[in-house]
Amino acid sequence: MASNGVTVNLGSGRSLSSHAGVTLLEALNSAGVRITAPCGGEGTCGKCRIQASGTLAPVTPAERQLLTPEQLQSGLRLACQAQVQGDVDISVPDTSSQPEMRIVEHGAAREIQAEPAVIKCHITVPEQTLSQPYSRLEHLSRCGDLRADLVTELSVLQRLPSILDSVSGSATAVMRDNVLMAVESGNTVDQCYGVAIDLGTTTVVASLVDLNDGRELARAATVNAQTRFGHDVVSRINTALEQRDGLRQLQEAAHESIALVLKQVLTEAGIPSEQVYDAALVGNSTMAHLCLGIHPGSLGRMPYVSTAGPMLLAPPESTGLSIHPEARTYVLPSIAGFVGADTVGAILAASLDEDDGRTRLLVDIGTNCEIVLRLGDRLLVTSTPAGPAFEGARITCGMYAAPGAIESVRLDGEVGYRTIGDQEARGLCGSGLVDISAELLRVGIIDATGRMVGPDELDSDVAKGLRQALIEHEEGMAFVLHNGGGGGRVFLTQRDVRELQLAKGAIRSGIDLLLEYAGLSPDALDEFIVAGGFGSYIDKHNAMRLGMLPRLDPDKMTFIGNGALVGARLALLSRTLRRRGEQVARTAEHLQLAHTPDYQMRFSESMMFDP
Repeated sequence: MASNGVTVNLGSGRSLSSHAGVTLLEALNSAGVRITAPCGGEGTCGKCRIQASGTLAPVTPAERQLLTPEQLQSGLRLACQAQVQGDVDISVPDTSSQPEMRIVEHGAAREIQAEPAVIKCHITVPEQTLSQPYSRLEHLSRCGDLRADLVTELSVLQRLPSILDSVSGSATAVMRDNVLMAVESGNTVDQCYGVAIDLGTTTVVASLVDLNDGRELARAATVNAQTRFGHDVVSRINTALEQRDGLRQLQEAAHESIALVLKQVLTEAGIPSEQVYDAALVGNSTMAHLCLGIHPGSLGRMPYVSTAGPMLLAPPESTGLSIHPEARTYVLPSIAGFVGADTVGAILAASLDEDDGRTRLLVDIGTNCEIVLRLGDRLLVTSTPAGPAFEGARITCGMYAAPGAIESVRLDGEVGYRTIGDQEARGLCGSGLVDISAELLRVGIIDATGRMVGPDELDSDVAKGLRQALIEHEEGMAFVLHNGGGGGRVFLTQRDVRELQLAKGAIRSGIDLLLEYAGLSPDALDEFIVAGGFGSYIDKHNAMRLGMLPRLDPDKMTFIGNGALVGARLALLSRTLRRRGEQVARTAEHLQLAHTPDYQMRFSESMMFDP
């Protein structure tokens, strides 16, 4: 070990080697130990708390701001701030461990006629005669009546002699549009597969599909390994800008996650990787850039434009996929800087690529919220930065939607809640944040401005059990949902309510301004579609009570789950829908909210709760 080498002991006989001068977060990340760090190590979220003893640099100002003196005295530190100077013993509390998330993998189905870009054709290939002096490739093409504009990969020609010499008159041509990408011995027509990838800011999902009949054979999901660089796209862009090899690290993290979910679906279905001949990938503009190794700097400064936009056919290895070497990854097109391929996928999933005579609005809620309006032959789109509050970032007791997260709340005299997996409460996920805020508004503990009132200001009919749940907190009042137990205390603070208001204000102002731009009111909508992982679990009545979504007939509201993944799967199975997605990207009208008159005023108004 070098002279500046240090050892970080993790407990239970585990340790890792590092060197002096790095933070504990950097040391843990380099060893593959993942802990929660939503701010990407900026020292602003306070989520990467660890118990540490040993030779560490002095406590930083950020730690003094986010940790109490008692916590610091007990050895609690922030991993992103605590710099290693010698050997250290640490333990990672459950609240800082990166949990297994509940990830939305499913989405609404859309009936289509399968017409994949990759097809197989079985060919009977008799021996050539003296009257057939043309090339062996042309002989194969004539026997199979293949298309006249066929283009052949060099790798096919290099392998063709051995294949044709051993096939005993039987071979299978694998074609991607007009490209002959492979020739295989015998009849392998029934072994033709593709994979759809949704590369989300927080999660990555893969779907393995039989290209012959469109059946989904397996699905897998994981947390995007890029989350160690921050939970939102701004943190990722800053990493690429500020760290010398930041872009490479981010690309490797994306590829790591994609490779993991690919391996899982192939293992589950029992399919060899070389039988996967096509791939389709969706992601927001930042994710697409980082996956492909394209610097995202232009997305982080005015006028916020992407380098890549139209659809792209990329070699599979450039997107982290180890599949057939002549396959290509079809990266769906983007519409604008922050309206990416994931939105095009959701548009295809919701059938918004065509006019069915109805006026329909799609809201895809995530760290970035995309909003799409189908109005006759017009397709209008916008986006708004909702931020990571719904994924637990910047919420005091916030966490991913993982086992132990409070996901729904009801206040009926006492505090009632349900956790994911029915486990001991550990924190509050996005749907639980919406529920508790709406319930506190309903019973009068939060007013229309978002202020959490004290016990002496409450109406006399507020139950005693709810009054007792109100406590004094350093940031004002707080409301306790869970007290004690292995997971500790779970509560909502005044600052948390303000974070929710910022997110809900961004979403609602985006919806309202897009509708006003089109000259519509919410009542004019025939359908209100909610997409995204968080959107799949919110209570629509509570979302409307808070004013996050406009008040309308609940029967008009539909949930399509992971629309982005469904769109990627549709693009995998239908060349027609690929063309429609490309047309959507070319013709959609993009509304830049920041340039809308009175946007800041409308955003501020939208932060208010409905009384």
